[in-house]
Amino acid sequence: MTITNPTTTGAWSALTQHKASLTPNLRAWFEQDPSRAQKFSFDAADLHVDLSKNLITEETVQLLLKLAKEVNLAERRDAMFTGEHINVTEDRAVLHTALRRPKGYSPPSLLMGRMSIAMFTPF
Repeated sequence: MTITNPTTTGAWSALTQHKASLTPNLRAWFEQDPSRAQKFSFDAADLHVDLSKNLITEETVQLLLKLAKEVNLAERRDAMFTGEHINVTEDRAVLHTALRRPKGYSPPSLLMGRMSIAMFTPF
């Protein structure tokens, strides 16, 4: 799996141009779009996330999604969750997801890293 430098992508260039074209004024954005809070808010797990007070627009979100696609973010995320060796400096799988797994959950992809994980958390 190749690693793409995000700053070399077309989406990055588009985001840079988009940022330069914005006149950030949250008060005006809320006045122009009364549904802004609802549009940029969502629930994830037990969290309520409200991005409406950030300097983003619908175009910003679309450009960020385009950037994620251009750098194969979904592929990289899947590699992390399946225990692939994505830590290139140490030539091993990362332990981010293993260390934050629900108690009692040990998917097959973690079995190879059991010794490493055991150093941090009991099974």
